[in-house]
Amino acid sequence: MNVNMVIEDQYRAIVDGDGLTYSPVRPTPVGGYMVSLAGSERTIPLEHFTSGDFADYMSDYECRVMNEGHFYGAWVDAGLVYLDLSVNVADRAEAEAMGRLESQLAIFDVANGYVISL
Repeated sequence: MNVNMVIEDQYRAIVDGDGLTYSPVRPTPVGGYMVSLAGSERTIPLEHFTSGDFADYMSDYECRVMNEGHFYGAWVDAGLVYLDLSVNVADRAEAEAMGRLESQLAIFDVANGYVISL
């Protein structure tokens, strides 16, 4: 599968409302909690969001994802696409504490598929 097809598949997952957690070098987590990292956020109106925007975001943060164990994260809420880098934390209390330190409003429970407000 070529890179453009992968990006198009990821783009479709984002805009169709499922969002995604992705790393080209690590399996997608099936448990734990995703915590976004402050300073990596990018917000784009859904009506203007393109697969090129996601490709650009991936390029901008490729080093951190490849070398530091981070994941690309994306979801849609209230007409906005949110892109960020995130980490998977096994322990809920640790994830909540890290989320607060990273100035996040919520973390994501991977196993149960829901958002936990902080």
